[in-house]
Amino acid sequence: MSGVYLKRFLIVLYAAGLVGMNLPATQALFVSLVPLTLWFTGFICLFYFPKPSMSAYLTLGAIVVAAWFLEVVGVRTGKIFGVYHYGNTLGFKVLDVPITIGINWLILLLGSSAVVEEWNVGGKIGRAALGAGLMTALDLLIEPVAIHFDFWQWSGGQVPIQNFGAWWLVSFFFHWVFQSGEFTSKSSLFRWILLLQFMFFLGHWIFLQA
Repeated sequence: MSGVYLKRFLIVLYAAGLVGMNLPATQALFVSLVPLTLWFTGFICLFYFPKPSMSAYLTLGAIVVAAWFLEVVGVRTGKIFGVYHYGNTLGFKVLDVPITIGINWLILLLGSSAVVEEWNVGGKIGRAALGAGLMTALDLLIEPVAIHFDFWQWSGGQVPIQNFGAWWLVSFFFHWVFQSGEFTSKSSLFRWILLLQFMFFLGHWIFLQA
């Protein structure tokens, strides 16, 4: 599939999810499709990865596993992001954490990395800091939507400030690892995916205000 048609398809996919998850008649169906959408988006990121190699895919796989394991530690201890637990929306769980959560971290990492590569400022450390900032900004939009659709729930129903600080630090580390591997590139597809993520969660946030 060409880049233009793939981008159009992703627009339709995320727009359908946005609308479908907010219509009472179709909400249950579209919420159940959230894990499949994450898996499909992750597959697209891997299939269209600009610099494919064994070392690149090993690094990406390690990031997925590390992100999932970090969430396991976070859920078990409450010491990283705060006290929270995952609901059933994100699908099959191992050690109380959906395996899709590692895929989600990778999708956001690749998208935000592609954006900061386009900006090309600050060197490796600067790009890692900016990429982490983008991911944390997106988390501000994700949190109310995630709670509403039972992606996860926070103790006391409030998102702790600790969560956003931890998001930035963890995102910075993953960006630094990714930058160190020289796998980054100016991928318009990955930038498009990150933009769709922002628009998707912003749209949900607007629906929640109605």
